[in-house]
Amino acid sequence: MASHEQQDLVTRMERLERENRRLKQAGALAVLLCCSVFLMGQVKTRQVKPRTVRPVEAEQFVLKDIEGKKRAELLMEAGGPGLVLYDHEGNRIGRFGGVGEGNGAGLSLQGPGGSRVSLIFLQDGPHLLLFDTNGKFRTELGASAKGPYLFFNDPKEKGPRIALIIENDAPQLQISDQEGFTAVLGSNSLVSTKTKEVQRTTAASLLLFGKEREIIWRTP
Repeated sequence: MASHEQQDLVTRMERLERENRRLKQAGALAVLLCCSVFLMGQVKTRQVKPRTVRPVEAEQFVLKDIEGKKRAELLMEAGGPGLVLYDHEGNRIGRFGGVGEGNGAGLSLQGPGGSRVSLIFLQDGPHLLLFDTNGKFRTELGASAKGPYLFFNDPKEKGPRIALIIENDAPQLQISDQEGFTAVLGSNSLVSTKTKEVQRTTAASLLLFGKEREIIWRTP
């Protein structure tokens, strides 16, 4: 009888030990799950945390080469912000930035002796300007609101010697010399001296003007 009771006691103790092991495993799993949720929350919090950006402010930034010579600078000029480039000798060779009191943008490339090409975007449209080796403004190509145009300027910068214009869908070719004589091929506006009426010639017309802008010959 005692042996039977001892056997029953051993069986119950083994069952209790198995239940204790299950409880311990379940508790450990719960602790691990709680830790995982906590860590995930921390990672998520770090990911969405906003970054603080500190702007760098200055009126001028200078870029120098290994020899300490200035090769580029970012600065404020009269026309607006600009990025200026310099060659090894310190000569200005290019600029990109604002033009026209900050109302436009432009790109300028410079060569030796004052030669330069400039591409400018203003409110009335884009303009391409060419300067010769003496720094004289010689050629301009543009597209304004009225139409495209091409100018070849006098070497003394007294105005266009040759002008090709399409203004309000009216084409015109104008050629002038140093003395002031001018030939105009194409559409042109003429004002009558008697009636003051404005007459528009056709693209097939040819007008020759004297030094005082008087008509000396025309056809038709």
